[in-house]
Amino acid sequence: MGWAAEEFKDLDLGDARRTRRLIKLVDDLSAQPTGSIPVACGGWAETKAAYR
Repeated sequence: MGWAAEEFKDLDLGDARRTRRLIKLVDDLSAQPTGSIPVACGGWAETKAAYR
């Protein structure tokens, strides 16, 4: 379990997919804190999901 999953383990956004997406986004952004969202996400589908 990564640090973001541990940090947000009690988070409930009403949909498990949203919670997983947030945890993945936080992990991606923390890996490249100075990068833009598209750079941090690494692909179009992930970038689109981040903006949702």
